[in-house]
Amino acid sequence: MKKKTFRITGLLVLLIAIFGLAACGSNETVTLQGEEMGQQQEITLEAKGDEVQSMAAEMTIPYALIGVESKEEAESMDEMLQSEFEDANEADGVEVELTYEEEEIVVAINIDLTTAGPEELNTLGFGIDEDAFDEEDLSLEKMVSELEDNGLEVAEEE
Repeated sequence: MKKKTFRITGLLVLLIAIFGLAACGSNETVTLQGEEMGQQQEITLEAKGDEVQSMAAEMTIPYALIGVESKEEAESMDEMLQSEFEDANEADGVEVELTYEEEEIVVAINIDLTTAGPEELNTLGFGIDEDAFDEEDLSLEKMVSELEDNGLEVAEEE
């Protein structure tokens, strides 16, 4: 009877250890949302463990905030608006796309953090606090905390 109890206990400890190790390498997605100065923001962070692998940000900016009255007027300024993101689009791991809606412009930014590093992101003006990085890796916990400090709220976690 003691051997059987010992074996069952040993198996339970082994299963807990296996699940614990699996959780360390698990993927996690956190989406934060908020509004700042009249623009809606949604940021989705995808991480493996605590290391953020990618970040997708979508900002919805009413035309009035950029001094434009209509979709047509914004589209006529497309070349100038695109030039604001030219350096970012030329950087490895960064893509910025503009979409013109009826009432606002949508700026979608996708960053592959396995390619783009902290110095490059700050040089491009993304302003990610270097304390959020553990060496070259962006910490999910620190990044979520920083975004919450800036007024965003966690909307979804997977």
